[in-house]
Amino acid sequence: MNRPVFQLSFFRLYMRVFLSQLKDKLWNIVRSEIYRVPKKLLSKSSILLFLYYPNAIAESQLYPFHAYRKRVLKDFGLELKAYPIDSWIQSQAKETCQTKIIIIQIHFNIDHQYLVSIFEKIKASYPEAKIIFFDWFAASDLRLASAVEPFIDKYVKKTIFSDVENYRVSYFGDTNLMDYYGKLYQCKHERNQYQVPQEIDKKLVPGVGFISAPYLHSLFSWHEPPNNPRPIDLNARFATRGSIWYSAMRSDALRKALGLSAKYDVAHGPLPRSKYLLELGRSKLTFSPFGYGEICWRDYEAMALGSLLIKPDMSHLKVIPGVFIPYETYIPIAWDFSDFDEKVLHYINSPKERLRISKNAFEIGHQFVFKEKFIEHVKNLI
Repeated sequence: MNRPVFQLSFFRLYMRVFLSQLKDKLWNIVRSEIYRVPKKLLSKSSILLFLYYPNAIAESQLYPFHAYRKRVLKDFGLELKAYPIDSWIQSQAKETCQTKIIIIQIHFNIDHQYLVSIFEKIKASYPEAKIIFFDWFAASDLRLASAVEPFIDKYVKKTIFSDVENYRVSYFGDTNLMDYYGKLYQCKHERNQYQVPQEIDKKLVPGVGFISAPYLHSLFSWHEPPNNPRPIDLNARFATRGSIWYSAMRSDALRKALGLSAKYDVAHGPLPRSKYLLELGRSKLTFSPFGYGEICWRDYEAMALGSLLIKPDMSHLKVIPGVFIPYETYIPIAWDFSDFDEKVLHYINSPKERLRISKNAFEIGHQFVFKEKFIEHVKNLI
């Protein structure tokens, strides 16, 4: 008698994932067809010019401007024009309209002198425009702050330290994560300290990232998380190859997860994204260790599909929206995974708690998408 109910719930999950993947494909078509650099830009409206870096992480910051472009035009009188940053620089396109806001993304390995020359040209071409730098990089540092600070009005980053003095710490390695895990796993690193001017503090604001990617925007647009059987106890599908400290950290995390596989169903190994998302919708818990930065796609994928997120403690960061609330939207664990077994086993065997927390997480993401709270973010920026 339960079979038709199971089939219906799985069909609904399948449709969520299918539509989310379709939205991603449509975005790729739209971006390639519409956002090309013209020789001359004509418009009667004031322009919000978004010079984006063509990368999935970076474009998760661009997509909501596209999705809510009609609201941005209605509420702020700004028409969105978006073009790849490198193509824009090479084309030397000229505008015959008023550009009020310029948002810029760039690659994190760019030469600082070249970066300064780009901003000098933009500032000279648009002396009255407000310039906003969008940092889409994985790590939480501000490695380009000293180069861009003199030219910008806002520095937007998808994760920022709660204590800004953390940006001025000398780390064992390039980042706070490289410092911690490099020491933990006895990696050979050199100390590094980025020059972060005090002036950047008042320009630094948390921005939106990952959750506003097309497919996640679609997954969070539903009114409630998937309601279907979850036979998989723990989802631990994540990469382990990378730099020395990253590989050591991720490999240790995977070992912890596989240590439970004798008694519990633990999913691991590579899987195509559509199948992986379907599997998340059938997983009780999802383990998401840090990557090169703290947040990962997996964090939001798990929340969007109703799988309880298990993740190293995120209390040192601010994000928009505020989806990392300990024991209310995710379960924090120690950075060295020392309490992993205890917490994972507790929540595998606590369905009511698990359901409450996973619903809370989904609801924050849903409210951000459904109530168009991104518009509030734009208002704060401009």
